[in-house]
Amino acid sequence: MPMKPKMLVFSHICSPQYVTGAEKLLVFMLRELKPYFSCTLVVPAEGVIAQQARELGITVIHHDVPIVVPLYLALPHLMGEIETYQRSEAWPALIELIRREQPDVALVNTTVHPLPAIAAKMLGIPVIWSVMEAIRFTPHTPNSAALIEHCADLVVGISDATLAPLRTPGLLPKSIIIPPSWEPEVLHPESWPEFRAQRRAALGVADHQKLVGYISSSIFEAKGLDHFMHMAVEVAERFPDAIFLIVGNPTDPAYFEQCLDVARAKDLMSRFRWIRFEENVETIYPAMDVTVIPSTTAEGFGMTALEAMVFGRPVVLYGSGGLAEIAGATGNGVYMANTGDTGGLFTRVCGLLGDPARLAAAGAHNASASRIAFGIEVYRRRIVQLVGLLAGRGVLPPAPVKGSRDVVYRFENGVLRPYRTVEALRADGFAFEQVREVSDLLIDLLPKGAPIGAPPARKRRKLSRALGRRRAALRARRRRGRRRPARRSRVLRRRARRIGAVRVRQRRGRRARKPRR
Repeated sequence: MPMKPKMLVFSHICSPQYVTGAEKLLVFMLRELKPYFSCTLVVPAEGVIAQQARELGITVIHHDVPIVVPLYLALPHLMGEIETYQRSEAWPALIELIRREQPDVALVNTTVHPLPAIAAKMLGIPVIWSVMEAIRFTPHTPNSAALIEHCADLVVGISDATLAPLRTPGLLPKSIIIPPSWEPEVLHPESWPEFRAQRRAALGVADHQKLVGYISSSIFEAKGLDHFMHMAVEVAERFPDAIFLIVGNPTDPAYFEQCLDVARAKDLMSRFRWIRFEENVETIYPAMDVTVIPSTTAEGFGMTALEAMVFGRPVVLYGSGGLAEIAGATGNGVYMANTGDTGGLFTRVCGLLGDPARLAAAGAHNASASRIAFGIEVYRRRIVQLVGLLAGRGVLPPAPVKGSRDVVYRFENGVLRPYRTVEALRADGFAFEQVREVSDLLIDLLPKGAPIGAPPARKRRKLSRALGRRRAALRARRRRGRRRPARRSRVLRRRARRIGAVRVRQRRGRRARKPRR
């Protein structure tokens, strides 16, 4: 079977215990790219996503590549830091890794990981840059955008917010938005009622109590836990049956304790629960009655908000970056407060807790709206568009492709043109062994163009002769059919005479053998 093009994928992080949003989205993208590419994941160390990638059949390489945070923060010393790393031992080791792996294309994840993109570009390897966070707007943001424009053949953003700092004339034509999605079966929807009962029992939450949740893989100031706490203590005083759940790993312990002090000051700590990390989110979200996402900085997307909606939870959020896009796409503008407005969070959460019918309707709406706007079929269509863009821009080798059927195509100007014959394929400079097998989904979705090569004239003459012989035979049968009644009657008369003669002889023989009395 023809080999798929090789993609070398660089992750800037591989957490040993908990998974960040960027890691989660990268693994999901890799799974959906597998039908089109032979993927190899490069991680700085062993961790959760390394194991997840292996379970998908993806090769994993441990290779530590320094990250460059000034690219994301748009700081003035960006190029100086890059040059420092290029003078270190890490740079030749990275070059050697890429030369040894010989990928057809490199995918770099996040805006803190420019070194693999720079190295691949130097080696003439096409680069896809996956942007999962919005670069900060500073006077030096154009420098960050210029670096990405120089290195990237294609930029994949997960939202308009992530691409907003990159809206330059050079980047606009080679940018595409592919929002995150999910695989429904992986979330085990048939088990959600059981997960809800088990988790609430473990947390000491009774059936009549309402659980208001906050969730973030990493808890730091930009994730707005302090805003959640100020809102929560006010809600707790109005609704005695309200319980509050915090899910996430504090990366700033001092800030985390300051947040908890808000509840301690009101003597309400008994109403709060905390889970540091839970890989299986399908056991967490069903337990919640309302989910609050109070991020105070522009989110690249806001995967926790989408996840809560997928599980049919009402979501109250700030309109920070990609969160506003999620609210708009799912019809949740009424539950979006201005960033920093804790009173807006309070009003919306109270409106849901005080109206059970509204609470249930909001959850049911989110389950449906999230699937329509961000479901797996939507995601896969965008992946097909990505593959088409790669081929159209020459990022992928221009080898012919085929699906499970025998037709071979050349991708040209956004359409698939079928080769009429093997001779036409060879005349185009390709051997059949160079044909790449791709997903039937790609073949079916891309438009078809004019066939390549002359029609197979010899086969057409053979077909004409065969049709001529068939017509002649049909005419002969028709002529014979008109004479058939007379011929059939003569045959039947001869057959009757023969049968009659045989019977006469048989009777004569029996009389001759009969003994005389």
